[in-house]
Amino acid sequence: MANDPTLPTSLDQLDPAVRAVVEQASTILVPVDDGTDDAYGRARDVAVELAKLGDAKLVLLDRVDTTYADTPRVFELTRDEVAAIDRPYLLDQLDSAAEAGVSVTAFQHSLPGDEALTDAVNQVGADAVVVPSSLDAPGFLTRLKHESAEERAVDAAPDGIPVLAVGDDGTVSVSPPRGQ
Repeated sequence: MANDPTLPTSLDQLDPAVRAVVEQASTILVPVDDGTDDAYGRARDVAVELAKLGDAKLVLLDRVDTTYADTPRVFELTRDEVAAIDRPYLLDQLDSAAEAGVSVTAFQHSLPGDEALTDAVNQVGADAVVVPSSLDAPGFLTRLKHESAEERAVDAAPDGIPVLAVGDDGTVSVSPPRGQ
């Protein structure tokens, strides 16, 4: 991650609109998986660098353990709590972000889809969301409802919360927040 030439190393390298979001964000949320979709990894790596550049807290939204439960389980996890629930991929991601100098926690939500992102943003007080602009293997509901993962995130983000989309080449752009 740290030696990737496509990752920004200063605020000056960012598009002015992206830079404005990063400078104003105190908490950045990024959905992550267990490494099966490279697009999540790219978005996570960019989110780590953006959080570092903007001195923001980073929250990793774990998308692996989702179910269609009637009662959602929603909670923020520390590193020790992640270790206790045996999520080695998430533990590695937390450690990597911490080694980069970023304050980081994880967030778990049992429901799939838009509810998880909306609830996580609201509960942790995120003021920016970083997502892949497209997924290597989008789920059925994503393909059915939206043209891209970016559109789905914009729809799920609460009004006024900017979504930063990470392209396949690592470029970052701002999607207009819902309601604007």
